[in-house]
Amino acid sequence: MNAGRGVATDKPLFPHGARCAELELLLHCAGADAVNADRVAMLVQKKLDWDALADAAEYHGLAPILHRTVDCVCPELIPEYVASRLRNCYRESAKRNVVLTASLLTLLDAFESEGIAVVPLKGPALAESLYPDPVLRPFSDLDILVRKQDVGAALRLLAREGSMLDAHLARLPLPTLLSLEFEVLLHSERMPPVDLQWEIGLGDYPFCFDMEILWRSRCQTRLAGRDVPNLSPETLMLFLCVHGAKHLWSRLQWLGDVARLARKQPNWACIWELASVAGCARPVLLGLLLAHELLEAPVPEEILERVRQAQVLRRLGSQVALGLNRIPPAQPDGLEVTMFNARMAERTWTKVRHLAALLRAPTDEELRLLPLPEKLFFFYYPLRGARLALKYGARMKTRVFG
Repeated sequence: MNAGRGVATDKPLFPHGARCAELELLLHCAGADAVNADRVAMLVQKKLDWDALADAAEYHGLAPILHRTVDCVCPELIPEYVASRLRNCYRESAKRNVVLTASLLTLLDAFESEGIAVVPLKGPALAESLYPDPVLRPFSDLDILVRKQDVGAALRLLAREGSMLDAHLARLPLPTLLSLEFEVLLHSERMPPVDLQWEIGLGDYPFCFDMEILWRSRCQTRLAGRDVPNLSPETLMLFLCVHGAKHLWSRLQWLGDVARLARKQPNWACIWELASVAGCARPVLLGLLLAHELLEAPVPEEILERVRQAQVLRRLGSQVALGLNRIPPAQPDGLEVTMFNARMAERTWTKVRHLAALLRAPTDEELRLLPLPEKLFFFYYPLRGARLALKYGARMKTRVFG
């Protein structure tokens, strides 16, 4: 698959001198299991904005790693109130890890008893397989993949376990729900939230792929002393890179996952074959480029050569890097994410279709704001247009007219 040819270049995405010291410290934490004590001490002794650093560490899912890193190297250099905040984040991550792992095992038993095949995505299994201490990879919910034909049975099982859809989604007939969503979040008073997923994205997302690619790669991994379903390392790399691109790589935690997986030396030829078959060469190349240049992940030269020839990926990579340099961080909005993924698509029609998806109605937010019966869904389109005009109108006017 052609990833987008251009003039080869070795120009770095984001030179070291252009990175703020807070980001440099977070990058070191995100990608390295072995702490470089001298480098950490040098960065900590700079004039850091400690409040902004702690905020960014929590946003990026790196607070437990930052705590472990600075506590091992130079605890005396950290303001006590910041050290206390990071210590609490580490402890909370440890508690959540125990609770979510136990809840996941309970749900896996329930799904197995009903004959429903599932694969946990991210969460406890990912933390256990990629991190030396699972506490270093915080997570807040359980991501569970089911086949589309099993969504109804999965929702009924989860309801019996006490996990319910929000009211604006629960009222929809199952066929309508499946046509409007690719994942749903269920809440419970006694269990962690469950993110039930059956596709990688909605049909207009440029890098949707056949989910059987994931199902065919199912393997077993050890979690809390027992075997649980998991993705093969090669398919996990595909999933992580597409997931990160879908969210504009706005959290360093996701890049850290890719870097750690790359250090386990997966079958790179298999990864490229999967990316090509799935039509996801660009998001995979972009994820590996970012992990290599920002986190020093080991990526084979032949893959890096493909990236060097793809100018569009380097431009998008620079956009990601500049976004990560925002301290305190800023969550990209829907327009920014949609434009990013449209630019990454290879075909013009795919770009146009993805941009047009901004007008799709009803979205989850419209369903929440105005619970109309299905026969009146056409009223959501003017509501969608009004919301887009209010949200992005001023910005688009500035871009067009200056």
